[in-house]
Amino acid sequence: MANLWHPLGGIQISDLGEKRYLFRFFHKVDVEHVMSGTPWTFNNHLLVLP
Repeated sequence: MANLWHPLGGIQISDLGEKRYLFRFFHKVDVEHVMSGTPWTFNNHLLVLP
């Protein structure tokens, strides 16, 4: 996903188990870009963003 989003401030992705992942962005602009570009999919799976 980092290759798709191209975050300016970087991103940390953690596997939380049970098919859940935590995306931690280090710059507010990156969060705004990802949230405004929804819906996102990965390997034909919908990413659910709060």
